[in-house]
Amino acid sequence: MRAFTLAICCLFLQQNSIAQNEIIVLHVSGQAFYYERTGAKPISMYPGMGLALKGKVRCKGASTAKLLYNGSTIIVSGGKYRDVEELARAAGAASQMSFTGRFFSFVTESVREENSQENIKKYHRKHMGKTSGGIKGYAKPEYTLKPLLLTAGKLPSAQIVFRWRDSIGEGPYTFHLITMDEKPVAQLIVRDTAITLDLDKLALNLDEKYSWYISRGDTAKSYQLIFEICPTSVVERLTDLTHEPTFLEASPEEKQLMIAFRLEEEQCFYDANDAYQRLLATAPNNLLLRRMYAAFLARMDMAPEASSLLFSTNK
Repeated sequence: MRAFTLAICCLFLQQNSIAQNEIIVLHVSGQAFYYERTGAKPISMYPGMGLALKGKVRCKGASTAKLLYNGSTIIVSGGKYRDVEELARAAGAASQMSFTGRFFSFVTESVREENSQENIKKYHRKHMGKTSGGIKGYAKPEYTLKPLLLTAGKLPSAQIVFRWRDSIGEGPYTFHLITMDEKPVAQLIVRDTAITLDLDKLALNLDEKYSWYISRGDTAKSYQLIFEICPTSVVERLTDLTHEPTFLEASPEEKQLMIAFRLEEEQCFYDANDAYQRLLATAPNNLLLRRMYAAFLARMDMAPEASSLLFSTNK
């Protein structure tokens, strides 16, 4: 799974090496407006919005807007009209190897790639093509069942919902939890496509890795997902960003996004998913949050969920 996380970082750096053709709105405090051309009607700016470089922006009164271009943030304030292209030229370029650079590369790709259902599909295919090598047996045709990747990597010692895709066939599924030397820890018959286990009550060793998979009948089975138990104190240490100036200067919402991204980098996928869900619960209509969460879901091999998040008519 380390290859899985490394591929995430490489994908961000590779895709963000091409200069942006628009500026991304990260945050708006008060009222800020975008003008597509001189004399055009003002368009209210909102997080996740992409601004073409040929337009202008201005803020009302004491309002401010935080923008993103090529990994660097730009603060706009005051009632003066500002050329977006000039703002882009004045922006520096963040080191893409730093946490700040990696995070803002992720933001850029989330907004760029998650703006249509077709783009989500392309992003999903491209990403899974790069990361599937980190999952033993992922591409083998004999593995006809598909577990969701959220329950790989580092899992909390708590109640965890293990999920998988439904498949054509009859009869219940069998959930297998085994040690790395194939010794059984738990085996349960399940009629649904999910099972909830309290990992704390299973008394799994903190210094060992385990794997889980599902089977159905005599032939259908999934590849194995490797996981380990990671205590909350360890997760907090791994995701401590208080030494990052960008984190300290960020808004509360941006800080939570950075933590979610850092959780993913540390292979705490289950916790990262929870972090995104909590953020969306507080701001369900925030397009930036929705696009970033959708990009995360696509990387977790959950393209249908990513598409539904952004384009479902039942939201």
